[in-house]
Amino acid sequence: MHFSIPETEVCSGESGSTYVAYNIHVNGVLHCRVRYSQLLGLHEQIKKEYGSNVVPSFPPKKIFTLTPAEVEQRREQLEKYMQAGNTNVLSLKFLSAVITRMSFC
Repeated sequence: MHFSIPETEVCSGESGSTYVAYNIHVNGVLHCRVRYSQLLGLHEQIKKEYGSNVVPSFPPKKIFTLTPAEVEQRREQLEKYMQAGNTNVLSLKFLSAVITRMSFC
């Protein structure tokens, strides 16, 4: 299974604020668009279930609004995170979460 995040998009939240969505592809097909916070929540859940030593490190949270260059850097880091997790038990857990729990823009 190959996970990738080839692009991002800016979406509008319910309150009218905007956020960056990461388009997650599995084997080249778009499966969902997710927020960083959703991926962070999934990371924390997987860490609890399988232990910190099984989970790759997660890209750090930023305090301020990201610049376009920082969004691209985070996209690359999240993609590497997903690909590193693909080599073990996280692959099926992640795919299951992506398909069932993650929301669309």
